[in-house]
Amino acid sequence: MPCEEHLRGLKVNDFVAYSVVVPVYGSELILRELHERLTETLKTQGKSYEIVFVDDCGPGSTWAILQSLAEKDSHTTAIQLMRNFGQGSATLCGMAHSRGQVVVTIDDDLQSAPEDIPLLLRGLESDVDVVMGVPAEKQHSLFRRLGSHLVNEMNALFLGKPRDLRFTSFRAIRRPVVDALLELRALNPVLGVMLSSVTRRIANVTVPHYPRRAGKSGYTLARLLRATMSNFIGQSVLPLRLLGVIGGFGIIFSVLFSVYLLCRYFLGGIAVPGWMTTTLLLLFLSGFNFFAFAVIGEYVLRILQRVNATPQYFVRRQTSVTEAELHGGYDGGSQR
Repeated sequence: MPCEEHLRGLKVNDFVAYSVVVPVYGSELILRELHERLTETLKTQGKSYEIVFVDDCGPGSTWAILQSLAEKDSHTTAIQLMRNFGQGSATLCGMAHSRGQVVVTIDDDLQSAPEDIPLLLRGLESDVDVVMGVPAEKQHSLFRRLGSHLVNEMNALFLGKPRDLRFTSFRAIRRPVVDALLELRALNPVLGVMLSSVTRRIANVTVPHYPRRAGKSGYTLARLLRATMSNFIGQSVLPLRLLGVIGGFGIIFSVLFSVYLLCRYFLGGIAVPGWMTTTLLLLFLSGFNFFAFAVIGEYVLRILQRVNATPQYFVRRQTSVTEAELHGGYDGGSQR
């Protein structure tokens, strides 16, 4: 991935105060409005900013619109991926190409309003690293809400997330956390889960939620559950630890039961030849197998953590224009 090389090449004065990263898929009808509202909101903050759109290889004229926006605005960068990698990977790509000391992520469907970004930024004024905007009332279908609730409970149970903390895609993140996030190599990234593995200083603020203006959500219940299970396996060592605990209890139980059976044997309470030996061996070997699987799994996990560097996305092309190019004669911008 290009994130390390991109950031190493930046000087201190190349950074901006705020970056807004927008993963884009199937929302070409409202992209210009989204860009205009983001620009107006960020201008009111009185600090330097940039907007990074990432086209996740969506249908229609998405790229042509994004390219046009980037060519006319030096604060805007448009990136197109090789294929559809999913919202998480597209967001990470935008983060990798961002320069903001604070990075804001927002969906492209205008269900979260750009005008509410200052609420997130104010939330960062307290001693937190990440602020996520939580809708007072979600404008989603019943199945989507039930799925989100189930995923939230699974994250709390398996990953240790506080139950009162909600993960959303409308967030403001400090730069050190973004840099740490980019070091992770989740194959199917779910950013909320990844953020909780980087920092526990995460807060929620209540924001309005609006009906979807265009396109159709790609998040089905099955996709939400699949992504959560992928992160459960990839980010949590709980399955391995459970095997170890079960194996340990199995060994302890087999030892205690062995003492009980030996006492019964010597007192004449067991009359069937070979029954005690077979039972003891089965109990001990079952417990030992569980424990051995857990130990082997720990070693495999460490190997995977060292060698798993599968890219989360591939950039096809990128468009941006500098202030000098914009006002001194545009020659096609920067195509990378």
